[in-house]
Amino acid sequence: MSGSKVLNHSVWSNRSRAILYAAAALSLLAALIHLWVVPEHFEEWRGYGTFFLAVAIAQGFYSVVLLRWPRQLVFYLGIGGNLAIIVLYIVTRTVGIPLFGPHAGEVEEVGVVDLCAAMSELALAIALGVLVMLPLGLSRERVIMVLLILGLIIIFVGHLLHLMLSVSPAH
Repeated sequence: MSGSKVLNHSVWSNRSRAILYAAAALSLLAALIHLWVVPEHFEEWRGYGTFFLAVAIAQGFYSVVLLRWPRQLVFYLGIGGNLAIIVLYIVTRTVGIPLFGPHAGEVEEVGVVDLCAAMSELALAIALGVLVMLPLGLSRERVIMVLLILGLIIIFVGHLLHLMLSVSPAH
């Protein structure tokens, strides 16, 4: 049962607890943002509203699960789920809404609120990645290198999103 291994309490330094609490707060932030936009998405189509409501509930529930049962499996599920939401966000802003609903195929505009949700999900995935690495006993230099690479990824994604915001869609 290595996937659901409970982290040893000796691993939980003040820094790792702070990362865990920050991850839970980021998940709750993303949940609240998604909950905030539920009404406007229900106005567009019941399916869109239901999707955003389900994501908000899942992210809110995840923040509690993360604090209550901090296990490797929970971290991996959070990474996978939030990266899937980020990928869907990028697809809807570049290729178009996939498959369903009255706006299927239409490219959504990038907005400040949805960028905040995407950035909190990305930061959450990174924080969870750090928590996954803690029990591996990685050297300080290796952790710094991984964090540097993750920082570069964040800068790249941020720049990509900035470019998406600055290019107005041609209608």
